[in-house]
Amino acid sequence: MDITAAKPKLDLTLDHFGQRLVPVFTQISLCFAIPDDYRVEDITGILTRGAERLAEHFPWVAGQVVCEGATEGNTGSFKIKALEATPRVWIKDLRGDPPFPSWGTLQRSNFPMNAFDESIVAPRKTHSEPSKPVAEVFQLQATIIKGGLILTFLGQHQAMDGTGQAQVMSLFSKACRNEAFTQEELRIGNLAPENAVRLLGDSWMPGSELEYNIIKQKTSQPGPGRVQGEMATELGTWSYFNFSASALKELKSHATRTLPPDSSYITTDDTLTAFIWQSIAKARLAHSSPTTEMLFARAVDLRRYLDISETHPGFVQSMTYHSFSMKQAADGPLGVLAANLRAAADPKTSNLAHHGRSLATLISRTSDKRTISFLAGCDPARDIMLSSWANQNSYQLDFGLGLGRPHAVRRPRFDSFPGLVYLMPKMPTGDISVAICLSVGDTEVLRAASEMAKYAVHIG
Repeated sequence: MDITAAKPKLDLTLDHFGQRLVPVFTQISLCFAIPDDYRVEDITGILTRGAERLAEHFPWVAGQVVCEGATEGNTGSFKIKALEATPRVWIKDLRGDPPFPSWGTLQRSNFPMNAFDESIVAPRKTHSEPSKPVAEVFQLQATIIKGGLILTFLGQHQAMDGTGQAQVMSLFSKACRNEAFTQEELRIGNLAPENAVRLLGDSWMPGSELEYNIIKQKTSQPGPGRVQGEMATELGTWSYFNFSASALKELKSHATRTLPPDSSYITTDDTLTAFIWQSIAKARLAHSSPTTEMLFARAVDLRRYLDISETHPGFVQSMTYHSFSMKQAADGPLGVLAANLRAAADPKTSNLAHHGRSLATLISRTSDKRTISFLAGCDPARDIMLSSWANQNSYQLDFGLGLGRPHAVRRPRFDSFPGLVYLMPKMPTGDISVAICLSVGDTEVLRAASEMAKYAVHIG
């Protein structure tokens, strides 16, 4: 992102990745227990003062994303402009609302997806609504329920990716605790210009590294060339599955035993991601041709590949792409899938540095950015898109509320998108919950699968 030394008013141009048209708000909910003797009325003051202090040191978080200079064939320039003095803090008290579950009910059911409707626990939906033209950079809602608090944060997805939003939440927690910010936090957190992506030279031309990023004209051919609008019409259903620390350890041991000869290292994240990939492939194989090509797209944080600070709060994300036939993904060794994921992410073997700079360069050169996507040609009825938040520090944040740390962290339920998967932040116990959206039929097959039942507990 571009920033000037002196800003009489807020006027920040989003960096290249933020120029894509993504009118989406990423939601994440942190759940706290409230003891009987707690002064609930203190919550509003603590969060409001925290928002004021955050905006005092990081003014851009109180802004809004706006588009300037858009014309036919040119999507314009996206900027952060002033909105209000502080990020918006919404308070909703549902203690007198019998239909909403109490803390005890949520805890006994292990915080299922169907209890976290975005229209209730968040101030706005994931996808932009015509009735709400303002695009707030960052905001939060405190939903007070009987015996508990659901604290939901929203980040505008052009201004920040999941990693960036986690960093802003960490800064907000410090602000609520009235802790001093370090000089590095102030510099990097105010979108230091050295974190802008370095573009490639004039001689560069788009190549195969961007085959899943360029939306092509309508064609009858399968694969990346298909128009992105050709999506499945079958609605999906969201569910959480929980993997215990011991199950994850067992899964990784199993995957390690089946690694190909040229691979010697995989992470737990690789293993769990591969297992989800394989399990969904098995569920879909019953109604798909074994030779159908299945694309697996995995979101990756590009910061370390592009020499950008890991605490940079903007949007620096892309995806790795993996194509196997449905039968290969379903029946092949788990270690082969995990190794394929690792090779695409390992700096020693991946092309992510070049891919990231290529994508940023393409975006900067393209007037109509509607032709650029992370998922060009993706078909939710066949393909899978996964984002991992497993390494986020959500369970370490307390926001100075005096309630301790969260008992659960959840992505609220939003519109169905079959094939979309989120790995939730790892719990202090080592467990990881996974949010999966599939068709109703595929979800039932997945729940009944012996392998899934062996390693995971269905939460719903």
